[in-house]
Amino acid sequence: MILTVPPYWKHSPKTHRTPPEPPKSPYPEEYPRSIKDHLQRNKAAINAPKQDSVQRMVDIAAKKAEGKGKGYEKWATLHNLKQMAATVSVYEESGFSSPEELEAALAAANAGLHETTGKLKAVESTLREKKDLQKQLLAYIKTKPARDGLKAQKTEKARKSYREQHESEFIISESAARYFKAQGISKLPASKALQTEIEQLTKEKNALYNEYREKKENVRELQTVKSNLDKILRREPERGNGRENER
Repeated sequence: MILTVPPYWKHSPKTHRTPPEPPKSPYPEEYPRSIKDHLQRNKAAINAPKQDSVQRMVDIAAKKAEGKGKGYEKWATLHNLKQMAATVSVYEESGFSSPEELEAALAAANAGLHETTGKLKAVESTLREKKDLQKQLLAYIKTKPARDGLKAQKTEKARKSYREQHESEFIISESAARYFKAQGISKLPASKALQTEIEQLTKEKNALYNEYREKKENVRELQTVKSNLDKILRREPERGNGRENER
């Protein structure tokens, strides 16, 4: 199925007017008035859709029912025209020949995203466990001088006195020992090998996160195209019937 934008959806360039520039802030753009403003701008920039990506069409009738005025309606009409064209472009560039093919592609994209999400969560969980182990291992290693010193004491009185003098070290070492036992660790790993494993897991996590973001964006785009396509296909017969009735 080939989609085309009907002539009556095309926006005439003669009627387009460049909107007036908003008043400039007295504060330079590179110096937000507060850290909160700076963080809000960064968050908005991250969450804002890409300018060249297709966006959802607006239900103008529903917005008017909510009390939106003529200005909003004018903006929404132009927005919808642009998104109709963008939707048709993505639909045709993706090689879809029917809405059913689009739905199948969306289902496959969702399945791929779900699979990647599962892998990412598994790697993140393993990475957290390894970092916890590393934290306990390093703490335990630091207490080695105190533990060795206790073994060097010859009498029970000397050992008791020594433990009192190094109480904090033994609290740390015993806490770490309980952690190792709870995790079923009978042989402690080498610090260097554990660090190498953590670095490898971090690389895997970053790669999976990039893959997750790409797949999530693909799902978002396909969902948007499907939503817009549903609106387009519902509108075509309505407008066609209206014109036939006029005749």
